[in-house]
Amino acid sequence: MPQNSSPVLHPSEPAAGAAPESHSSAVPAHEQVPEHRVKAMLTRYGIDVPAGATFSCAGEAAEAVSGLHGPLVLKAFGPGLLHKSDVGAVVLGLAADDVPAAAAKMEISLAGKDLVPTGYLVEQQHRGGLELIVGVVRDSTFGHVVLLGLGGIATEMLDLSALRVAPLTREDAEALVDGFPGAPLLEGARGRMPADRGALVDFLLAIAGEQGMIHDLGDRLEEFECNPIVVTSSGVQALDARLILNSTTHAEADPAPATDFSRLFAPRAIAVAGASTSRSTFGNRFLAAYRAAEWNEHLYALHPQATEVDGVPAFPSIEAMPSAVDYVVVAVPANAAPKVVADAASAGVGFVHVVTGGFAEMGEAGAALQNELARGADGTKTRILGPNCLGVFAPGGRQTFTLGSPIESGFVSVVSQSGGLSGDMITVGSRRGIRFSKLVSIGNAIDVTHGELVDWLVDDPETRVIGIYLEGTRDGSSLLHALRRAKGTKPVVVLRGGSSAQGSVAVSSHTGSMASSTKVWSAIAESTGAVQVGSLEDFLSCLSYFQQYIDHQRAADADGVLVIGLGGGASVLATDACDRAGLRLTPLRGDLRRELRERGYGAGTSVANPLEVPVGPASPPSILVDALTPVFAPEGQSFQDLLIHFNAAAYYNYGTAGIQPMIDSLHTVIEAEFPVRVAVVIRNADVCPPSDIELVNNFSRESGVAVYRGFDEAASAVAAAQCFDARRIPEA
Repeated sequence: MPQNSSPVLHPSEPAAGAAPESHSSAVPAHEQVPEHRVKAMLTRYGIDVPAGATFSCAGEAAEAVSGLHGPLVLKAFGPGLLHKSDVGAVVLGLAADDVPAAAAKMEISLAGKDLVPTGYLVEQQHRGGLELIVGVVRDSTFGHVVLLGLGGIATEMLDLSALRVAPLTREDAEALVDGFPGAPLLEGARGRMPADRGALVDFLLAIAGEQGMIHDLGDRLEEFECNPIVVTSSGVQALDARLILNSTTHAEADPAPATDFSRLFAPRAIAVAGASTSRSTFGNRFLAAYRAAEWNEHLYALHPQATEVDGVPAFPSIEAMPSAVDYVVVAVPANAAPKVVADAASAGVGFVHVVTGGFAEMGEAGAALQNELARGADGTKTRILGPNCLGVFAPGGRQTFTLGSPIESGFVSVVSQSGGLSGDMITVGSRRGIRFSKLVSIGNAIDVTHGELVDWLVDDPETRVIGIYLEGTRDGSSLLHALRRAKGTKPVVVLRGGSSAQGSVAVSSHTGSMASSTKVWSAIAESTGAVQVGSLEDFLSCLSYFQQYIDHQRAADADGVLVIGLGGGASVLATDACDRAGLRLTPLRGDLRRELRERGYGAGTSVANPLEVPVGPASPPSILVDALTPVFAPEGQSFQDLLIHFNAAAYYNYGTAGIQPMIDSLHTVIEAEFPVRVAVVIRNADVCPPSDIELVNNFSRESGVAVYRGFDEAASAVAAAQCFDARRIPEA
């Protein structure tokens, strides 16, 4: 019989009559919910859908369309009809009298393709408007992501779309509407009325807001797509709707209580397993590093026979040690590691750090061994760091994993998946003047994860700047939660490696095919303010700039970047780098340009921005300050950042005092205390002898001014700071 209304599919109901689909043997069975049921559900969330009715066969069509007026759209639904247009299961522009014949013809055509519809949906055709796509797909790392883009036939051909990660706040939804590539079309063009922007925002919130459809369906929602929705001056209507549910999703276990990581970074006693009395091992290196960090007591070696290893007291078990151990370093072979972990857990150790590799990264056998390792701490409060990682560096807690590591503590903290890069961060970062509060590498992260560590650092009073290196994470939702909590309070810099291995699991929808991991991360950056960088150099550059200027308060009228330095091609390159980073070189006001020309600047050079001055070995030390003083005078112009660039080669080609005149010029800038952040680029620093390089490094460390070897590094750091400026929450 014809059905002019359908029961609403509640989030807890099965998709009755839905056809199960299996994309592959490796994924759960999926249920494709019939379109009319999806639209019935949408109406519960206040979403407008076309008037329509369903019928089972062509003989019922006439009665079904009796209450509708044309033009009408006819669609078939059922197994195999996921993409209706591709198989001829959609006909537009029908009069009511045409529907029975069109349904009969469609039935015959589909039968020739071995497709048997479950039924048909006939709807009143919309008169037209701006066609958009709104979709939701499950990302393998971060869960549900929401896509907004141009709809209809333009969807994948042009891919003018943008993403946000659910749930959306109203701010997120408004930013998505204003920022997706098709946004200008909402303003109207060629006589078309402007679209109802507010209705589109409300539509997105009904789907993906904190109390929207995604929230109610939870993990059952695998894919959702409306392509198209039509946006007009009077509202939004969903013309097409697809929903795929995961029919085998199980309820998640309650989250474990949050861990206090204080003793991870400042243990009261440490034990090292795997140090040898006859040869040098990783265990011996850790003992040496801890002794160098002044662990003269409460440092023990775990050894079955020895009473002393490398001058450190040794014991056969943790229980035999004279004080309670907070942190155990496991540097034994992989097959012996599970027992050490289990023994430490039974002894009540807070944190066990497994240095050893040879687990899941080595294949199936290694994965089985890794599972055994994890089981060793099951049912206990012991947390496992690693395996396959170098562990923790925290100068304030005398935590270290390398000889010669810095002893001065700062407020920059990093969570890194890589142990090797962690060492680089400490060594290279310290030469750039970065002072770390905490740095932890987590390796395979079978227990302690990025998300919970970053979340803890958001509340850590000793951490003011957070860095993250990751290749993938199994707790994307926790990490996203932490990034959202950090927004506007602590700057976060993210360096990703191996990002091509991530991405959306779903590929059956337009949304899934367009929701690449790169776009997902861009969405996360947009909504949380986390800064993404592409290299270790940029990562350290951003951390150092944040460290120097974490307390810098942007003036209300400050705008853009002022570039100053030697003119010519260098200024062009500086401008290009700023443009790549999304920075604005705000032009100097006309009155300031006139004043600078009157002071002798501008003959054959620019005084607009970049401001070109003949800084070099023969120039007076005050040359930069002389040019900048009228700019930053009380009646001058306010900038967010000042980028000063030098050519190191000029100081050797045309001077005899080496790099010292350049440093003297920089000191005058510091002493002037201009109300602006300062980034310094020294090009061609490779020509400097080691003694002059050390002069530059000393200047950077002592002054705190960030010095970079290239424009792109500096521009990345400045852009990161301006990104945080835009989101900074004023302190109460």
